[in-house]
Amino acid sequence: MLALAFALPLIFANVTQVTAAQAHHPPPPPPLPALPVIARVRVDVAKDRVLLVHEIVMSRGTWAGGDVDLFVAFGPTLPRALDAHLLAVAPNASAPDPSDAGEPLPHETAPHRPARAHPLLGRSAMAGEVLHIREPAFRRATAASGQLAIRIRQVLPPPAADAQHAREIVVRLGMESGTPLTVRHVELSTPESAGWLGAASAQLCGPNADDYSIGFSIAPRGITLVPMAVDPTSTTRRTTDDLCVRYVTKD
Repeated sequence: MLALAFALPLIFANVTQVTAAQAHHPPPPPPLPALPVIARVRVDVAKDRVLLVHEIVMSRGTWAGGDVDLFVAFGPTLPRALDAHLLAVAPNASAPDPSDAGEPLPHETAPHRPARAHPLLGRSAMAGEVLHIREPAFRRATAASGQLAIRIRQVLPPPAADAQHAREIVVRLGMESGTPLTVRHVELSTPESAGWLGAASAQLCGPNADDYSIGFSIAPRGITLVPMAVDPTSTTRRTTDDLCVRYVTKD
């Protein structure tokens, strides 16, 4: 009994240390119910701002209930404004209706990805926003087809031009459980008058990124694009890769 009396404080001390360690390093959230897909990335460039839009589609998968938190990391430049909306996806569709406004998602700024949130765009150590999908909203969005879409819009300041009037936007891409998310389509557009936007290109960028050009659509037509670009769905992407969109303006 005397030996047990001496041992108990040691046992409790070890339990306290383990509990403290677990509190300091909380377990990661369980995997998402299905692997998301970046259905569309749109970069709309103007003289006074850049509008960056991600549309990410995810199936209901194994989801059986509960809220889902997602982390979206900022790019190199902090956005002037950010919002996120949850949308339904029609049966047999691969992306949400562009005219559908959806319902607003609550979100909050975080200095890095909290343990409760799934990484969605960018890397966990970066500052960003935590998006909250409440259970009733998840059910509403997936009721029609078993899929939902998240539209994230960021208003960014226009990047500085170099000596050749070229500007570059870095677009964060996503991953889940170490698997890079597929990017289906990339768009570049401008509301400015014809002739303001010149040549444009896109490629993966990162410490080990492949240097081939990524294909994308553009509006208005007539802007010079890089020939022999690779379709985004055919690229081999690493978890450290971003998408760099480069464009030349005539001003």
